[in-house]
Amino acid sequence: MGPAGHGVHGAVYRAVRASEAPSTPVALKLALLPRDPRFSREVELLSRVNHPSVPRLLDAGEWQHPADTTHPYLVMEWVDGTPLYDWAQEHASSEEQVVRVLAQLARALEALHAQGAVHRDVKGGNVLVRHADQRAMLTDFGSGIHPGAATLTPPGSFTGTPAYRSAESSLFSLRYMWDPSAQYEDKPSDDLYALGVTAYRLVTGTYPELSDPFRDEMGTWQLGEMASPPPGAIVPGLDPQFDALIVRMLRVHPEDRGTARELAEALEQTAEQLARQHSPASHAAPHEAAPRRGPTWVRFMAASMLLMLSAWAGWEVRDRSQVWPSFFRTESTPPGLEGSDTVGLGDAASRMPPVESPDASVPEMMSMGTLPPPRPGQATPDAKGRCPRQGQLALNGGCWIRLSLEREDCEGSGYVFTNQCYGPVLSNPQRRQPTSEPGSPP
Repeated sequence: MGPAGHGVHGAVYRAVRASEAPSTPVALKLALLPRDPRFSREVELLSRVNHPSVPRLLDAGEWQHPADTTHPYLVMEWVDGTPLYDWAQEHASSEEQVVRVLAQLARALEALHAQGAVHRDVKGGNVLVRHADQRAMLTDFGSGIHPGAATLTPPGSFTGTPAYRSAESSLFSLRYMWDPSAQYEDKPSDDLYALGVTAYRLVTGTYPELSDPFRDEMGTWQLGEMASPPPGAIVPGLDPQFDALIVRMLRVHPEDRGTARELAEALEQTAEQLARQHSPASHAAPHEAAPRRGPTWVRFMAASMLLMLSAWAGWEVRDRSQVWPSFFRTESTPPGLEGSDTVGLGDAASRMPPVESPDASVPEMMSMGTLPPPRPGQATPDAKGRCPRQGQLALNGGCWIRLSLEREDCEGSGYVFTNQCYGPVLSNPQRRQPTSEPGSPP
């Protein structure tokens, strides 16, 4: 028994009940912050949902820290499985298998949405594919919301993972960037968009990109449809119906996505058709071909262009390892968990200094909702709101240019805004001041 993972608010352990013989493993999730109200919300949410792709809630309570702080915990069904992106890569999963897994996740969301609840953090890292029967299990309901639950997300922020944020949530931040009291309300359509991002990422190895924002004739910010090509344009031979369903989940207008039930039915029908079209011996073929080279060199060129743009603009680029894409690239594993030794219950919490209980002012996992104000030397729009050159965008009082870079690589080189990466435009790059101190090496 020992640690099995951790997130922003909790640590998960593989544990056994001392009173049971033989003992059956369970998942024990312990709050890192004392009296974290998110745990009571998660307990309530899990108690309302009964679905084979959602871990069963077995128990809940509180644990007394040696420093005399109280940490809530919950006990769930243990899922012996592999993270979604790892599973797809390790098993050379067929197209039919991938479609069935996504259908199971859509069914789990259907059960959740039937309770008026929203998961708010659907992504590959929160999905395990169970070893015993290859069933997809949706996990980590700590960010979820249900009717009557307390609001813990401060105005101007959102809950979830930036790369999976819906188009309407990004558009809300753009339209209300000057209103500090504006509060976005998550809906089932946000979960469906995140499922679409998961599907796109699973199939292509890249994240879908939104189009550049623009103002309509009334001056209201709008977003066009997805700027990225459909998955079928990246992965030749992808089933057209499957391709269309992924694009459907990523539609800018929420009503165009349909419901979780409708998507689940369509995915199940597609899986059945694929099963009839392909024999078992050929199931691995679609995902073993070589068309992955396309995204690899595209990403290499994008990274090269970013380095040149960063040097031209004079903004510092943080050192980081180059991440090369694969057809099913995995999300990062929390540091320190690979091959770690068994530790005692509450070890993660005991390393946290005693703090006061969180309240509504404590932000949940969130991304930047607005771009920062213009920095010294950054170009600004003229009186008519226009930037110096075509293709530059006037946002938050400054001029910005969209960078062809994955959102997960944007940090340190630009800013993530409306699910895209933007870099500042200098007002006079030919006469910019040196960025290094006198006498410092180049």
